[in-house]
Parts: sequence; structure tokens; C-alpha cells
Amino acid sequence: MKWYARLGRLVWVVALCPVSIALAGNPDFNGVWARYPDPYAAGPAPEDPPPPAGDPRLREPYAAAYKAYKARKKAADDAGTPLADASSQCLPEGMPTIMGAVYNIQLLHTPRELVVLAEFLTQTRRVFLNEKMPPLAEIKPSYNGYSVGHWEGDTLVIRTIGVREDTKFYNFPHSPNMVITERLRLTAPDLLENRVKIDDPAVLAQPYEFIYGYKKDPTYKMLEYICDDNRSVVSDDGTYGLKITK
Repeated sequence: MKWYARLGRLVWVVALCPVSIALAGNPDFNGVWARYPDPYAAGPAPEDPPPPAGDPRLREPYAAAYKAYKARKKAADDAGTPLADASSQCLPEGMPTIMGAVYNIQLLHTPRELVVLAEFLTQTRRVFLNEKMPPLAEIKPSYNGYSVGHWEGDTLVIRTIGVREDTKFYNFPHSPNMVITERLRLTAPDLLENRVKIDDPAVLAQPYEFIYGYKKDPTYKMLEYICDDNRSVVSDDGTYGLKITK
């Protein structure tokens, strides 16, 4: 509470905290969230989980290249020499993989941004709220790209561009012009829905769409997860194994 002198009188004003101002009239996404329904509830995480909406419809030559990659990956898996990927090399997953929340994610909702903290690899993603999207040419490509969001009723609509071309979702190819649109809304006080749409006309014959769901987990404590003991060795043919020290 603060006071100000006005027309010879002392006027007391309650100073609202920025978070309360930011969230007034809008849903509150603050908290720790786990994927729901749990895609791995029936057992341990599969070595090769399927894409959330099946394989994308790709244009040529991307479709043929992706088909060849899948055949190569299967042969490598069957031989016990899997292909290296971002996870096996302890690299950031990037967008939209980070939102898959294989490990829990925490959302920090502030006046100017929505911050996504992923426990896996201690990743951070920032969504700038009510900000104009810069031109793509002014954005340095990054793992999570550049994200801006605005409210449409009770739904936070987030647009992301500028994702690095070598950051792939289930190893789908994409162009520098890929646009990811998310629509986040609460379907219950402890349930959050994220409708994801990937637009990339140069690569995709049609947009790729799927839904991630999350459930609030108030008892879960986020901790540091770093691959500081990574022993992966990537061979010239793209396969990887573990370096064994004697």
C-alpha cells in the first residue's frame, strides 16, 4: 500500500502486484504439469514412440527422404546400433518436442511472458505475451524459436517461428518458414489442453495437428536434470553407442 499527496489530501492506493494484474480476467496456468493421459501408463517408455498424429503428409522430395530415414532407422535399431538423435546427444529437444513433457514441465505465468521450464535437460522456453512478432529475417534460429502469445477469450494462442532446421519433431523435416500455433486452455481447474498445429507449405502437403493434454501436479518438485555424464559416441554413419572406460 502506498500514499500520494493529491490536492492537499493524502490518498492511499493499494499497489497490486504485477502477477495479479496480468492474470486478472485470464486463466492461470501457473504450476507443474504432467502429460495426461499418461502416454506411458501401460508400461515403460517405448524405444520408438509413434508420432502423436501418425506420420505427416510430406511433399516430395521430403516424403521419399523421410521414408528412407525410417527404413534406415529400423535397420539400425534391429542391429542394436540406433541412430543418434538430439536426446541421445543431450541436446535441447526444441519446439514442439519440449511440450511433449516426457518429464514434467512447469509454467510460470507473469505479466509479460509465459515461461516453460522442462525438467528434462533443464530446458527453458519463453512466450512473450501481447507482443508483435518480429520479422523472420530478424530472428536468430534457435531450438525453441521465437514465440508470442495473445488471448482469445479463455484461450492463449501462441505463434512460434524461427525454429532451427536441424531441430526436428520425430525427425520430420521442416523449412525455415515453419509456423507452429498452439491454443492453450484449461478444460478443468487442474487440466490443460494444448492444440498444436504445424504449418509448413513447402514441406507439408497439409498442416500437421495434434493435442497434448496435461494435469496439474502440485506435489511434484522440479529438479535439475543435466547430461553431465553423457558417454554417447556418434560414429561417421550416424549411429551411436556408449564410450566404455576401463
